[in-house]
Amino acid sequence: MTSMICWASASDTDSTWPPVKRVHYLELVEPIKQLKREGRLDEPLVLCYKAIEAAKKDAGGREPAPWYTEQAAIVHRKLSQKDEEIAVLKRWLAKCPKARRVGSRVAERLSKLEPAS
Repeated sequence: MTSMICWASASDTDSTWPPVKRVHYLELVEPIKQLKREGRLDEPLVLCYKAIEAAKKDAGGREPAPWYTEQAAIVHRKLSQKDEEIAVLKRWLAKCPKARRVGSRVAERLSKLEPAS
C-alpha cells in the first residue's frame, strides 16, 4: 500500500498552487525544490513533513526515504532553526534500522551539528 497525502497552498489566492491536491509523496520532490529556489521556505517545510510522515508509513520495516528529512534539515538551517534541524535528523535515525544508520547522510549531517564530546 502506498501512502498518499493531501496538501494545499499556504494561501487560497496563490494561483500557482492548486487549492488541494492528492499526490503520492514521491511527487513532492519537484515542488519542494522549486519552492526552495523561490525562497518560500515555509511551504517546502510543510511539504517535507507531510512527505516524511507518508514515507514512514510506506517504509515497510526499512528506513524511510531520507531525502525529505535532509531537505527539511536544510530548510531549518536556512531559517536558523538549529534545534528543529537536529530534531528532524534524530527522528529519521530513530526510524532507521541500526545497521543502516552509520554512514548515512542524515547521520553525517547530525554529527556535524553535534560533535562527539
